Amino acid sequence: MPSMEEKKIIKRNKILDAASALFMDKSFATTAIDDVVKMAGVAKGTFYLYFKDKYDLLDQIVERKTAEVLRQAIGRLRETPGSESMSLRERVIFTAEYAEDYLASHRELAALLSRNLANCFRRFVSGADEELSQVVSVFTQEFVAAGFTESRARMIIYLITETIGSVYCDAVLGTGPFTPEEIKAELNSAVAGMTEAKNND
Repeated sequence: MPSMEEKKIIKRNKILDAASALFMDKSFATTAIDDVVKMAGVAKGTFYLYFKDKYDLLDQIVERKTAEVLRQAIGRLRETPGSESMSLRERVIFTAEYAEDYLASHRELAALLSRNLANCFRRFVSGADEELSQVVSVFTQEFVAAGFTESRARMIIYLITETIGSVYCDAVLGTGPFTPEEIKAELNSAVAGMTEAKNND
């Protein structure tokens, strides 16, 4: 028998799953809260126990999806032979390429993430999302181990994620001036350069 806390998590996840599917299928703009609660099979009042409004719901979905992709990238990196001896630059590029390939094969997710990652990282910095905070902390420690201060590490991770989230999503969606194939090498070169930045703290 699920505990009260487990029941709350199940209901919240039902809403997130339903909204994620609807936003990626119909779009955020054309999806109403009534559509979400109907698909999730919960009362409208239940929605407001977990989310302030549709925009808060979107932010939490972006956080969840970002954490999911980053977690998968970490898992794939750890499974790669010789990963423990990779430099910070190599590990970051591995992760970036994993995220880029994932976005290229999940165009609907690229549409959802595009332009919405800034709020996601504001919530990460505030500690509002525990799952995303845990995943990003793994990357933060990688930078700290390479000589970055924690505050600068967070800044660089934000810059890398925002760059990929905006530039590469634009390329995948066809809303930018370059295709994914045209932009990928230069994008990753820029990302690699960020790993060599000096501390200014």
